[in-house]
Amino acid sequence: MKKQLLASVVAGLGVVGSAHAVHVNPDGLGQVLLYPYYTVQDGYDTYVHVVNTTDSAKAVKVRFLEGKNSQEVLDFNLYLSPKDEWTGVITRTETGAQISSQDTSCIAPRQLTTPEAFRTTLFSKDSVKDAARTREGYLEIIEMGDLPVDVAAAATHTSAGVPANCALVRTFAGTVTLLPASGGLYGFNTVINVEDGLSTTVDAVALDDFWSADLASHTATGTTTPSLNNASGEAHILNGNEIVNATFPGDPVDSVSAVLARTNVINDYVVGLDFDALTDWVITFPTKRFYVNPGVLSTSVDTAARAPFSQKWLTDKSQSCDTIGITYYDREEKTEVGEGDFSPLPDTQEAALCNEVNTISIVANGGEGGLLGAAFTNAQIELAAGFNAGWMDIGFISPAAETGVTSLEGVNVGGLPVIGFALSSFTNGTLEVEGVNVLSNYGGSSAHKGVRAIFQPL
Repeated sequence: MKKQLLASVVAGLGVVGSAHAVHVNPDGLGQVLLYPYYTVQDGYDTYVHVVNTTDSAKAVKVRFLEGKNSQEVLDFNLYLSPKDEWTGVITRTETGAQISSQDTSCIAPRQLTTPEAFRTTLFSKDSVKDAARTREGYLEIIEMGDLPVDVAAAATHTSAGVPANCALVRTFAGTVTLLPASGGLYGFNTVINVEDGLSTTVDAVALDDFWSADLASHTATGTTTPSLNNASGEAHILNGNEIVNATFPGDPVDSVSAVLARTNVINDYVVGLDFDALTDWVITFPTKRFYVNPGVLSTSVDTAARAPFSQKWLTDKSQSCDTIGITYYDREEKTEVGEGDFSPLPDTQEAALCNEVNTISIVANGGEGGLLGAAFTNAQIELAAGFNAGWMDIGFISPAAETGVTSLEGVNVGGLPVIGFALSSFTNGTLEVEGVNVLSNYGGSSAHKGVRAIFQPL
C-alpha cells in the first residue's frame, strides 16, 4: 500500500521516477536505520533498540562506526522474528567500548551474552588510534532481506520465548544471496547516565526503498557490505510539497546523500541561568567516509575529497574539515555571528567540523560545558555575553558543500548529508520534599531542523 501511494504521489506531481527510490520515511519505518550517536563517555551508556514490525522474519546487518572517520569498529548479523524487538547496550571498558545483549534473537557469529569489544583495526594507521576512540560514534542497521521459510522458522521465537534453532540460522549466516526486502524496521537509542540521573531517547532516521526492486543482499558476517553505497541509486527527495526524482548511477551513495542533504541545521540552545542548563549538539555525516577516504568509491582519488565534502581524511592529523557559518539568536530576536567563538579551530583558522560525528558543546560567555563528555568528536561554541537561551543556525558554507551532488537528470542538491539532535539538561537543586532539598535533573533532546537547496533544470 505504501509503495503504491508513493508512486501515485510522484505521478500526480508529474515526476517520472521509480517506486524503488530511496527516501527518508517521515513515519520512521524503513529498510535502513541511521542512529546519529552512541557514547560511553562521562558516565553514559547507550541502549540500542531495533524493531521488526512486519510478519516476516528478517536478517539485518548491525554496524557500529567510530565518530572521527566512520571506521567500522564492529558488525554482526542479527536475525529478527516477526514482530520482534532486539536490544543491546554499549558500555565502557578499561580501554575502549563493548556491546552486549541478553536478548535471545539469533546473532551471527555468536550471541552477545558475553560482551564483544569494539576493534581498532581500521584506524590503526591514524595519529589518533587508541581504543578509547571507539567510545563515541554512531551506528547503521541495513536490512538484508526476509528469510527463506526454513531459516525463518529456525529464527522465530517459540512459546518458550527463544528462537527455535539459532545453530541453523548461524549456518545460513555464511550464505551470500539475494532476498526480498519488505522494510518495516524502526529503531532508537537511549543515552543514559545513571549517576547523574539523566536519560534521553533519540530516534533513528529511516530510509525506505533503499534496495533496487526490493531485493536485498544477504552477506556473511565479517564483511563491509552491505553499505550505504548499495542503495538503488535513485532518490525521491521531499522538498516542501514537491517530490524531486534524481538518479545517481555512478556512486549510489549519492542518492542517500541527496535525501539527507541540508545547507543549514537549526535547533535550540539553553545554557546557565538559574538551573545550570547545558546544551550539546550532535551533527553526524553518515555518508562522509565515502567521499573523503581514498579508494572507497570508484571516483575516489588519493589527493582530494569529492563534493559535497571538502578535505580528504588526513591520517597524520586524524581529521577532515568542512567550514561552517554560525548565527544565533536569543528569544527576543537579538543576534550574533559566532564563528570567532568556535573551538578548536583547524589550521585554516576558520570554524569547521572536522569529524564524521561532531559533538558541539554550546556554553555561556566565560562558561564551561560538555554535557556528553565527548573527548574525540568534541567542539565548543562560546556564546556572547547576555545569550543564554534561543536558537542557532549552523550553515555548511564550503565551496564543496555549495557544489553538492548532481544527478543524471541535472538535479543539483546542495549542502551536506546530515542527521543529529540537540540535547539539553537542567539541574534543580531547590526542589523541596518534606522539608528536604532534593536534587532533580531533567533532560530532553530535539532532532535538528534543516534547510534544503535543490536546483532542477528546466
